[in-house]
Amino acid sequence: MNELMGAHLFRMRRDKAFWACAAAMLVFAVGLMLNGCRQAGVMANLGYQTELEKYYFTLAPVVGLFAGVFSGLFLGTEYADGAVRNQLIVGHSRRQVYFASLLTNILAALLLTAAWLMGGLVGIPVLGLWKMSGVTVTMNILVAIGSAVALAAIFTLLGMLVTKKSTGVVAAMLLFLGLLLTASWVYNALMEPEMTAGFIMTVDGVQTAELTPNPNYVSGVMRKVLELILDVLPTGQEAMLANGGGARPLLNLMASVAITVFTTLAGMAVFERKDIK
Repeated sequence: MNELMGAHLFRMRRDKAFWACAAAMLVFAVGLMLNGCRQAGVMANLGYQTELEKYYFTLAPVVGLFAGVFSGLFLGTEYADGAVRNQLIVGHSRRQVYFASLLTNILAALLLTAAWLMGGLVGIPVLGLWKMSGVTVTMNILVAIGSAVALAAIFTLLGMLVTKKSTGVVAAMLLFLGLLLTASWVYNALMEPEMTAGFIMTVDGVQTAELTPNPNYVSGVMRKVLELILDVLPTGQEAMLANGGGARPLLNLMASVAITVFTTLAGMAVFERKDIK
């Protein structure tokens, strides 16, 4: 197992795709915060104060995208170069091979998360520290880490079952985008207000009409179901972070742990029976 991890880490250190993803993550984070600082200056001139947290967690969903790209390329190369077959030939068990790939993907996802979080710190000199409590900031960061680990486990399951590199990358990106679109739809549905007010034209100008029930508002059991989906999906957690953070971080963390364990056990079970050519 140590030999496998050593080989993976050696490859990862020399992997141009990983460093490109990490650099892009850092550049995006810095660029977003600098743009936020510029917007904060404009808002300050209008008498409004902008807080650091408005921008700091916005890029949470992007981590999953880069993690998927790295996983598809890294694991696809393992198959293309015959590394997986060679690892089994020299005596490593399939579970060891799978687990080493999982740990590599998790490490990559954590480093991408670190690049994002460190890049966001450039906004502190202008925007100041977080106005939210230290506990809330810590929980948000833990949720971000948990969702990244869960996505890494999902991408490992996919990557260890797809032997072609190009197919693996496309499949990882499509899977992530599908999960992200699902989370975005659920989030937008839950954000619909219960009551809405239209506008009417009068002789005195535009006036607000009376409040009326919003037909798009989700209530009852369906609302509970959508809230649970958003709390459980790693992309749902990232969507909530990007929009201010979720209300149930402990549930988010438990969901990420459950997804990581379930996908790992399922992936190992399937990989045990996979025909390695």
